[in-house]
Amino acid sequence: MERVIEGGYDIIGYPRLVRLNPNIPWKTRGNGAISLCVGRGKGRKVIIGGKGKEKFYGFLEGKGDAEISFLMKIVSETIEEMAFEGANTNPGFVICKRKPPPSIYWKGVRGILTFEEIKNLLDELGALYGTYGNGRGIIGATASVSWRPRDRTYEIITYRYKKRWGTKRFVDDETTIAMDKECKSTFDNYDYDNRVNRIVPNSPCPVLYGIRGEKPEELIMAKEIVRSEPYLGWMIFETNQGTDDHLQRKKIKEIKPFESVIVRGTVAEEPYTIPGGHVFFKLSDSTGSITCAAFEPTKRFRNIVRGLKGGDVVEVYGGVHEMPFTINLEKLRILKLKDVLIKLENPICKLCGKHMKSAGKGKGYKCMKCGSKADESEARFKKMDRKLREGFYEVPVCARRHLSKPLKRATKTVFN
Repeated sequence: MERVIEGGYDIIGYPRLVRLNPNIPWKTRGNGAISLCVGRGKGRKVIIGGKGKEKFYGFLEGKGDAEISFLMKIVSETIEEMAFEGANTNPGFVICKRKPPPSIYWKGVRGILTFEEIKNLLDELGALYGTYGNGRGIIGATASVSWRPRDRTYEIITYRYKKRWGTKRFVDDETTIAMDKECKSTFDNYDYDNRVNRIVPNSPCPVLYGIRGEKPEELIMAKEIVRSEPYLGWMIFETNQGTDDHLQRKKIKEIKPFESVIVRGTVAEEPYTIPGGHVFFKLSDSTGSITCAAFEPTKRFRNIVRGLKGGDVVEVYGGVHEMPFTINLEKLRILKLKDVLIKLENPICKLCGKHMKSAGKGKGYKCMKCGSKADESEARFKKMDRKLREGFYEVPVCARRHLSKPLKRATKTVFN
């Protein structure tokens, strides 16, 4: 972005950070792609980044008429200079004047795009592109450009000085918590149950921290609240994070590996826990059944899953594993809880005044003194307090995927 601006061009809008299908086995760690609209800006502009005292701006309107050969040189030089820290790095870039159709984004975030179909599309569009390694990077790049947001969030990212890369980060927990409470449009900043600062990456990458939210102007304020080590600069991205764009409604028979699905059904087999703390249960609908899983990293969310009973009607949200074929839960919606009765006492014989004994499973009760009989309904029961309530439950912040919409944003949910 700096090199584009130094070359005399403008950034149109915000740079984009677009996450794609999180279940692809050969994906990069976060399965994300960056895109910029470059050209001649006009009208109002907004702050999109900063470096020291310098501010960078994006124009809300403009024309993408940058010289392609100039962009080709900048992009290829930047990738070759910066993108090959690991042996399995396969970046790619795309430069196009015509946007790919939005169907490319939707297939990229929900299904599988192949290198060949993307290459053929780019050739049809007259786009320029570059591949490195196995070339798969052009898949994400094309999907990022094709994204037409129906829902969006923003992330402000601060970048470390190169001399600090790979060293322990300093980002203060107390001021992160203060920011979380002050900046209401931000989300997934701090996991209070597990005491995890979630704005800080786990990997030894150049990012110091990233704050996600719905209002770019509040993200700049949030950055000023957080106390941290000095950083080189910062940037605001428009993103599809926290939108649930990866999810699609399915019947069980329609589910395929590597998808992320919403499935409504009935708990067919009660939850059980295996060594390691992973919890499983079987879900059924009119078309079949599938195993659902709450793995150990979902922490206390597993207690919600353990509380389910056979006959409960639920809606599950999550990614589909191929082997074993399971839905890895991201959210759970309890639609109807089955009444569970606890027997308080057996029937009392009306002739003898004594408690009857069971006559066998499903056979009612029998008085051992006079032989009188009673059916099951004559025992005294009470309804169990299930502890659960109907509604949504989600995994903790520390286990949340980039694309998963937190319940904090639930009023903005749109599923199709």
